[in-house]
Amino acid sequence: MNSIKTVSYLLVILCLLLVSGCGSMPPVLSDAQMSAAELNQKAEAAFKRGNYKTALSFYDEALKISRSIESIDSIAINLINKAAVYRKLGDKINAHKCADEILNISYFSFSQIRLSEASYVKALLYVDEGKYSTASEWTDKALAFCKGCNTEGRIYNLKGKIALINRDCTSAISFVNKGLALNKNHEDTDETANSLRLLADAKAVGGEYSEAIRLYEEALAADKSSGQGRKIIMDLMGIGGVLCRQGKSEDAVKYLKRALSVSEAIDDKQSIKDVNTMIEKCSQTSGKR
Repeated sequence: MNSIKTVSYLLVILCLLLVSGCGSMPPVLSDAQMSAAELNQKAEAAFKRGNYKTALSFYDEALKISRSIESIDSIAINLINKAAVYRKLGDKINAHKCADEILNISYFSFSQIRLSEASYVKALLYVDEGKYSTASEWTDKALAFCKGCNTEGRIYNLKGKIALINRDCTSAISFVNKGLALNKNHEDTDETANSLRLLADAKAVGGEYSEAIRLYEEALAADKSSGQGRKIIMDLMGIGGVLCRQGKSEDAVKYLKRALSVSEAIDDKQSIKDVNTMIEKCSQTSGKR
């Protein structure tokens, strides 16, 4: 899979509306806080649609407001969100800068969870760059900051992905099983599906094809329930790839054509190219048999 998870963070409004105690009334938001929250909502919507430049513009405006009222946690959230957008745009320099601002600034005391999230972003960026040893170090830093936080499961997923890239299936399965248990415990449907897909990838590499297909199907059901189009593509491609390896080309192409249909529906040009390549290779393999 291309990434453990598209980095999706809490909107500022969710942080601002936390009830301070049992029976307490939520705080009254200032005009500035309301504006920042609205901008974050617009940015999140644009990000999900793949309109990354629009999302970046909204996050920039939200960050300016957060800085103007010195809302420390909101500053961190917007920087992390901006890093996620820059990563999608392929601008690794600015993505690193956003994460580093959280990790290196000494005049603000950012929370442990934000430091963990920034470290996680750094790990993702180093995976993108093929620097897997450095990425692994950053996952360890993310876990150290996290200390039982709700995002611990996705960090273990990333550790599992790195291990799998390094062809260490045993470690990959161990890490991802930890992530799966944590994600299920926190009722994180998206990351649970990521865990299942990673386990399927590892099982496929190990030649455990029936188990791999079962796990891909389970991930597919979860991704369908949450409407994750790009992940549905990965699930279907995973199943198609396993079937193709088993010589079941006709069945494989059926799944790959489903992946192509989803790719075309969401206008994911890279996925369209990748799926067509898989269909061609699988068909060629079938013709040689």
